[in-house]
Amino acid sequence: MTGCSSQKATTTNVSGLRTSMALSAKPTTKDSLFLTFTVVNTTDRTQRFCKWETPFEPRLGKYFEIVNSAGQEADFKGAMARRVMPPPPEAYIEVPAHDSVKTTINLADNYSLAPDKYSISYTGGGVSGLAAGSKLSIYISR
Repeated sequence: MTGCSSQKATTTNVSGLRTSMALSAKPTTKDSLFLTFTVVNTTDRTQRFCKWETPFEPRLGKYFEIVNSAGQEADFKGAMARRVMPPPPEAYIEVPAHDSVKTTINLADNYSLAPDKYSISYTGGGVSGLAAGSKLSIYISR
């Protein structure tokens, strides 16, 4: 059985789109670390962002920085993608005014994790148009 603790969900504001991440209610282990990533539109108009380099395109790219208590970054074991620019229309996700979209991903699918304390941050930037966020602290006991 694995124990887990975290601080409150983290949030970032960018051009009317705000990102947040929080641990999901699913059990957390070194093989199962589920994170819910949300993008909220705080404006009166529909906004959009490119899903590339975000959790909305799981298993493609390294868009989280996960650092243990010794300051070592968790090994990324997922796939990286090279893209043809500009992104096609289907690469964008629209967020209606005053609404949100969210996805839940298992970080253990893409990162090697061992029992330890970790700091998790969304790196953002790039083609997604979403900014990097604050850090989420977690503890995996086994």
